[in-house]
Amino acid sequence: MRIVLAFFLALMLASPVLAAPGGFQGGGSGGGAGGFQGPGGQGGVTTVAQAKSAWDETPVVLTGHIVSRTGGDHEHYLFRDATGEIIVDIDDKLFMGRTVTPQTTIRIYGEVDKEVMERTKIEVRSFDIQ
Repeated sequence: MRIVLAFFLALMLASPVLAAPGGFQGGGSGGGAGGFQGPGGQGGVTTVAQAKSAWDETPVVLTGHIVSRTGGDHEHYLFRDATGEIIVDIDDKLFMGRTVTPQTTIRIYGEVDKEVMERTKIEVRSFDIQ
């Protein structure tokens, strides 16, 4: 009986965490909600065109659409905004059960990833569905 009671108590305590909306909700560079919002708070790169010419590890906040999955790595997608297209690397765990289609507008938070002899990509840390 104690085991069953302990199980239900643990389940009740975990429920608010499981029911909370997923993804990054605030400004700054943390993984939780809140943080600083103001000049310099969300990075200066907000378009694909800017990201393509930015330095490695530059923070980005991009709004647009995932239009397709790319060949090769199953976590690489083609992302498009009004200024162009770029490959984004989104870990499967970041989807957290959410469905994204080419019609879904998302805002991604991440950083520029430049490798020698490879195309510039965005390493996505989190994303919100708009």
